Amino acid sequence: MTNFIKRLLRLLFGEYSFYYIYGRNCTSEIATSLATGFRLVPVERNEINNSEDELIVQQAWYFGDGSHAYACMDGSRVIALCFFWYGERYRQRNFWPLADKEAKLVQLIVLPEMRGRGIASNLIKFATKDMSRRGFRYMYARIWWSNKPSLHVFERAGWRRVATVFEIYLLDRKKPFRLKLMRMFS
Repeated sequence: MTNFIKRLLRLLFGEYSFYYIYGRNCTSEIATSLATGFRLVPVERNEINNSEDELIVQQAWYFGDGSHAYACMDGSRVIALCFFWYGERYRQRNFWPLADKEAKLVQLIVLPEMRGRGIASNLIKFATKDMSRRGFRYMYARIWWSNKPSLHVFERAGWRRVATVFEIYLLDRKKPFRLKLMRMFS
């Protein structure tokens, strides 16, 4: 069904993007629980570059000024990573407007053989808590509308959908037409 909808959207609109924006207030309580043997830690580029797993090493470019990186460790092995961008670094992407003391989670990856253990949602919780400790007030993430595993991970981490963004490229325009629907909470 999802492939049919994607093909139908592409037929009707040409190139498009359809994302949910998830957000999390960093000032509320964030609890994590992780299986024994795993650790959640902030990491630096050298820990990423020295990984034994090529998939982890390939993520190193996300690290730099205007970013914070977090890992789930199994002993000394990095098994999952997430990266937040803010300030000037984030303006490179600038898909979602960020105010002062806000950041966007731009990459989350868990080694394929480690998926399904709650690592991703706990890593997000830990990272969000540390970002709060660093003075950030609110976090955002952009998730493709049909990526059900990612949507569930963020929901388990206490994040909520705050908007839907639909973009279409009309008449070979360089900039897409953007429809942004904000979600209201009761």
